[in-house]
Amino acid sequence: MASALGQLPNAPLIYVLAQIGFTRIPKMESYWEEFHQAIFDRYPQASIEHIRQIQLQDTSEPSASDSVRWNMLNREKTEGIILAPESLIFHATSYATSDGFFANLEYVLTTLIAVLPKNIEVNKLGLRYIDLLLPSEDLPVDEQVSGKLGSIPLDEAGCEFLRLEEVTRYSTPENGNLVIRHRQSKGADILPGDLFPNNLHHAPLLEREKPTDAVVGLMDYDHYVQLETELKADVVMEKLRALHATNSRAFELTTTPEAKSLWSTK
Repeated sequence: MASALGQLPNAPLIYVLAQIGFTRIPKMESYWEEFHQAIFDRYPQASIEHIRQIQLQDTSEPSASDSVRWNMLNREKTEGIILAPESLIFHATSYATSDGFFANLEYVLTTLIAVLPKNIEVNKLGLRYIDLLLPSEDLPVDEQVSGKLGSIPLDEAGCEFLRLEEVTRYSTPENGNLVIRHRQSKGADILPGDLFPNNLHHAPLLEREKPTDAVVGLMDYDHYVQLETELKADVVMEKLRALHATNSRAFELTTTPEAKSLWSTK
């Protein structure tokens, strides 16, 4: 496996996720095996995940709801599919280019559409990129992120920095929302809690030895749009590519030239 994801030799990317939300399909279990059979050559590994959610309400007894989703993985466990009655997630910890990622996603989506009932509507599309920022001898994490981002030292008060979390929300040209989460903490970091565990092998960067007692950073670009359109592969892929273009520009604007220079070297 390459030492980094993407085209930069030292790229910070560790995880990519695309989500397609659609009309809830009753008895999805009657379709998923046919779907898995059709993509078996590429994604042979499969497991069924049963989830129970407990809802607490002030005025009534706790209620429980059960759901199921189906996980499929490639042989290397670097790409995966999570199928639920109301959504398809395609995610990866291997990523060379957006063209390659979208080509694999389009294959999966086209295959799924072929086995599902007709007249299904898409109601949400999302694209998410996670970058891990590691300090170098010459470039701490604060200097890899643009703008007024970074920890404020309280050494004079006898306080030691442990963690920083920022969340910024933007509207986007696609009539969507882009949420950028910036996190810094001491020690090794992992994926955000809502994405972990995900059954995929870690990206190479997560396996790299982290600097001792140093601050590492995480940048989370979460771009999504609510819509109503027919579930067609070409329509969905066009909209996801538009989301990607905005994500890419946001990454360029929120990371410094010095950081890009660092990621361009081996």
